[in-house]
Amino acid sequence: MPSQNAPATPAADAIPRVAYVGVAGGLLLMAFFTLLWASWLFGTVSPAIATPVFAAYAVFAIVFVVVAVRLFGSARRAPTIDTDERIGRTTSIGRQFGIIFGIEFVLIGVAGGILSATGNSDYLNPVIALIVGSHFIPLARVFERTIDYYIAAWTILFALLGIALLLFTSTPRDTVWTIVALAAANATTAYGVYMLVVARRLNRLRLP
Repeated sequence: MPSQNAPATPAADAIPRVAYVGVAGGLLLMAFFTLLWASWLFGTVSPAIATPVFAAYAVFAIVFVVVAVRLFGSARRAPTIDTDERIGRTTSIGRQFGIIFGIEFVLIGVAGGILSATGNSDYLNPVIALIVGSHFIPLARVFERTIDYYIAAWTILFALLGIALLLFTSTPRDTVWTIVALAAANATTAYGVYMLVVARRLNRLRLP
């Protein structure tokens, strides 16, 4: 008869700690970038419009952060990765994510410098959105998630629309930037909501 004081052995299919941490980290990123894109409105529309719109996105961001904190708490009670295959897979995902994320920021910096130096700063907003949207494509393969393709397509579509409006129409820059920023904020919000669904599956969380 086994001792009642013997430590429990995690089941082979138990959800590992890294799963909770990964979703929590994703929620924090979506909270940050949702607010970042929404903040563009303070430079393109009146405060009377920008403030309530930003507040609406802030509600989502707060929910993302609260659920992320709960997931980090759940992660402390979850088993660690205990197989070489899982460790290798997790290490590979982390390395690929870091490379993609790094390339994204380098491209944004280079693009910003080129646009500024050539007097084309009006294109900064949609070009950043184009780079951000494009980085979801390789992430879809890294994380094996179909939703990344939809987020990429949505963001790239509005980025190209913004560039086209600036190139071929007389649409004011602020109007274009507002359209693109809202589209990008909606993309990160949608991704965050998707992660909330994943969080509920992981931990059966009750959202505030």
